[in-house]
Parts: sequence; structure tokens; C-alpha cells
Amino acid sequence: MMGENDNQGIVFHTVQIEDLVPVDHPLRRIRKMVNTERIRKLCAPLYCANNGRPSIPPEQLFLAMLGGYLMGVRSDRKLIMELQCNMAFRWFVGLDISSKIWDDSSFSKNREHRFDKSDIMERLFDDTVKTAMKEGLVSTHWSVDGTLVRADASHKSFVAIEVYQKPEEYRKTISGRKAEKKEPHDDDKGNPSVDFKGEKRSNATHRSTTDPDARIATKSSKETAVPAYTVNGVMENRNRILVGIGVETFRGPLSERDGALNLLDRARKRLKLKPESLGADKGYFEGKFIGGLLGRKVEPHIAAQDRGHGEEYMRVRMRQRGAFYKLSQRARKKIEELWGEAKEEHGFRRFCRRTLENVRQEALMMGWLLNLKRLSAIHAAAGG
Repeated sequence: MMGENDNQGIVFHTVQIEDLVPVDHPLRRIRKMVNTERIRKLCAPLYCANNGRPSIPPEQLFLAMLGGYLMGVRSDRKLIMELQCNMAFRWFVGLDISSKIWDDSSFSKNREHRFDKSDIMERLFDDTVKTAMKEGLVSTHWSVDGTLVRADASHKSFVAIEVYQKPEEYRKTISGRKAEKKEPHDDDKGNPSVDFKGEKRSNATHRSTTDPDARIATKSSKETAVPAYTVNGVMENRNRILVGIGVETFRGPLSERDGALNLLDRARKRLKLKPESLGADKGYFEGKFIGGLLGRKVEPHIAAQDRGHGEEYMRVRMRQRGAFYKLSQRARKKIEELWGEAKEEHGFRRFCRRTLENVRQEALMMGWLLNLKRLSAIHAAAGG
């Protein structure tokens, strides 16, 4: 017998929102790792003490943004839509079934006027590293790698920095006899038709009007060059905890090598951490970078090549037959898995924000999320 839909609207439901979240839901493991009191303490100086209307609790904003990255939801409007219909996400943020959902502009206004001007994201990321340090999860053998993340800009936004004219064109211009160039009819001002044929475009001559810090970049001649940033990460090898993440304006391999040294200096200054060895791929096999590691008393476990005959290159090649070198070269590939996880599961293939300082905040959010996932997985494996 075929059943019929006889559901009737029920006015009152005797259920709590936590009962709607499965016990093994991934959000539960991440939520236990987030210290909301720490977020409130960091945000306290950004709010008025006693006057004005009560704001949205800052810990709810951070939890909503973190949950959005966890689920791969990058748009603020889609984030609000998830809060309206996803009960597990509501519980994660700290809202009840009947709680009023705020406007999507609350994210952008708080980011621009409060959070971006502080170092809250950097402190939250550092807190995960310090937690791992207290639990003995951070080893002294690290790996470094850089990846390209596409900027929120298109090729059409790149225009010439300076426009030069030939002498005969300049004479026509000042005499008022310059013929008007016929442009193709295009009513779409937001996405106009642009013809790049015959035009040479490079980072030396062109800049994006929407994101001037972005550069046309590619890591291989076989790949298409796109507007992007270089994201660098330093990972400890034992438990894949990120001890540093940063963003650099693309300058070829130099942006990866300089970014790696900056992250090592940052870890020593802010976290009082220094590795014994650093594993890296062949792109880091460069004399100045190797010398920078040796000057910092770090063993360079870099994929060696035949090129280069200086002392720095020889010191790397001497380590190739060692057991620790071979282990570092195996472990360094794990950081590439972190980049793959961030791009495939959390939407890190393309930045949502623009300009260097803003995309750094986005990268720190991603580093915070990846470390929280690693810590929660380690605790779950240990029965915590």
C-alpha cells in the first residue's frame, strides 16, 4: 500500500538544537578546540565599554567565519544562508533555533573596521601552535613549501602603468587632429570585452585596478599564468602542525625563499621556536637561501641538484646519504598534502579578499583551521 503524506504543521517542538547535531559530526570536534573566552579577551579593546547598543558577540562572528571555511563556504551571503537552514552550523556558532540571524554586511563591516586593524587572527593561529607545543606535538624537524593562490582579480583588470605615445601620435594629439579610435560596441561596463591580441603584458608594465598587489604568476611553463599571490607555509614533520603561514607578492622563486626565511624568523621571535633541520624541494636549492639557513644554524635538507659549485651547495650534497636527510625529504611532501586539503576541501584555490594585508588575514584563518583540524584529529585518536 502506497503511503500518503499526512504531516501536519506542528506549532511547538520540544527539541534542543544540540540534539539535532550528530555525535560524530566534524563540527563537534572542531568546536571543542576553539576557546571563545580567548576570542572575547582579544576583541575586548575593540569595543566600547559601557555605551552604545550591544553588538554581535565577536566569538560568534569568528566561529561563523571559521565554520564557513571548514565547509568551503566563502561568500558572506551563502554563509548567512547556511546559518538560516543548517542546524549543525547554528549550534557551532552558538545560536539557538529561534535566534535572529544578522545581516551579511556584519562580516565585512567588522573585518574592515575592527579585526583587520588588529593582530587577532595572528594570535589565534599562534595559540594553536602553543597548544601543540604544550602537548609535545611540535618536533624540531620542519618542512617548507610555497603555493600559488589565485587573487580575486581578472586579466581584464590589468592595465598599463604608463602609456607611451610615438612622436607622430603625440603631435596629432596636441594638434587636436588625432583620429578617434573606434571601440567595439559593448554595453557591459562591469565585464567589458577586452582584446589582448598583439599586446605584451607583464608585471613590470601592468597592474590590476581591482587588486594592485596581485601579480601575473605561474609555477610552470606548462600552466596558464593567472593573477595570484605566493602563500608560504612552514610545517613540523611529526604531526603536520603549521608553525607559520604567510603571503608574499609574487616575485618568482624569490618570493618563496624570502618568505620561508621570514617565517623562520617569525617563529623564533613570536613562538621561541627554532628547527634543527628544514626540508624543501629543489626550488630552494639556491646559494643565498642555503646560506641563510646555515647562518640561522638550521640544517638544510633540500633536494639537491647538480648545478652550483659553492660551499653552500656542497654542504647540502654532503648530507644526501644521511638517514635524517632522507627522512626529511620524505616528510616534506606532507606539507603539499596540507595545501591540497586546503584547496580541495576549504576553497583555498582563490582568495575572496583583495590587497596583500587582507589576503594575509585570510591565509591566517586557513592556517588556524588546518591546525585545529590536526589537533582535533590527534585528540580523537588518543581517545580525547
